[in-house]
Amino acid sequence: MILAIDLKLPVRQFDVKNAFLFAPLEEEIFIKTPEGSHRKAPFLKVVKSLYGLKQAPKNWYETLTKWFEEVGFCPSVSDACLFIHKDKESFIFFHVDDLIVVGQTERFEELFLDRFPNSSAHDPDTLLGMNVQVMENSISLSQPALIEKGLELLDLTKCKSVKTPLTPGVQLRTASDEDHLAFLKLNLNYRSYTGMLNYLACRTRPDLAAAVSILSRFNQRPGLSHWKEMIHCWKYLQGTKSLGLLLCPEADQLEERIHFYTDATWAEDQESRILQSGSVAFWKACPISWNSKKQKNITMSSTESEMNVLSDGEQENQWLSFLVGELWNKKLPATMFHVDNRGLLEKLKHFGSNSKTKHLDIKIKALREKFSNKDIDVNLISSDEMIADALTKEAPYNSVKKIQDKCLSALS
Repeated sequence: MILAIDLKLPVRQFDVKNAFLFAPLEEEIFIKTPEGSHRKAPFLKVVKSLYGLKQAPKNWYETLTKWFEEVGFCPSVSDACLFIHKDKESFIFFHVDDLIVVGQTERFEELFLDRFPNSSAHDPDTLLGMNVQVMENSISLSQPALIEKGLELLDLTKCKSVKTPLTPGVQLRTASDEDHLAFLKLNLNYRSYTGMLNYLACRTRPDLAAAVSILSRFNQRPGLSHWKEMIHCWKYLQGTKSLGLLLCPEADQLEERIHFYTDATWAEDQESRILQSGSVAFWKACPISWNSKKQKNITMSSTESEMNVLSDGEQENQWLSFLVGELWNKKLPATMFHVDNRGLLEKLKHFGSNSKTKHLDIKIKALREKFSNKDIDVNLISSDEMIADALTKEAPYNSVKKIQDKCLSALS
């Protein structure tokens, strides 16, 4: 989507009806003749990939991608659902039977509708449950229908909104037997609501990422305290349901590169003392990746916790850099990582180790090698400038506002 706006390319959406039935079936499969059929044979041979067959999705993928290659598209090295035309001016992104085509769409549309009859072609409107709004210089993605559904199920359509996804500074703990039994008496499906929140957070609402990560820890055994914060999160959505992900590509002031913000708490979880990490990446000022998760191990210092999330971010960056470079057909300069821990930057700049960081030897050396080879750059910023702060904890409003301003926009 960013590519289409940045390069001023047309965009068309294609929906394939009964997609699996276009795929031939390699195996010999027979079914009983349904009652009421005019055919007298007791069995029928299946010749197409019927819905419900376990091989049907694979057969459809192979049928579709084989046709892509026949009309001049090549599979991306970065993503199995991305195909790039040989002229590097047309691109196909698809998920099962939903396709977005960027570039030379007129000829493709003619060929596609001829090969897959009864399919539809139109300007982008909804994709994978997201509303797509294409404007002259930007594209927005939003999920108002899912938010409204959750609010209606919770009877919160007229509730008073709050300003943060979770109560700032709240410490959620494992539910006691009494608390868990009290929740069970409410007969509520806790997982259903964390599932809806997770779909929002992964697609169009990075501001929800930390709340989803924290609330989902208690899916197995929720209590009333967890449900209270669940309601708080949906009240936040009541006040921010007009917000959507804004993709408005802008050239960086100095040069085009990916910018990665990484941050982490240290020992704030009073039960486990395991850190919560958060990161968000931007390309041409557009959010392209974000993450909030509880790390696996306890760390011994804030520098170590920041190093863990930087290492995770660099692994994600390797794929993102390759993908962006493949789409824009250029070699990208080193990704700029923004951190707010001076000790981490000193560890990357200066060789050697001490008793407090010997156990991090491999991770330090791997990052230091990337840094010294100029595969990545690291920039020290103040905590007030750290956009990823809201992805690491039950953040106050000023932190939430930063990620809202950078990633989201109110939609009409």
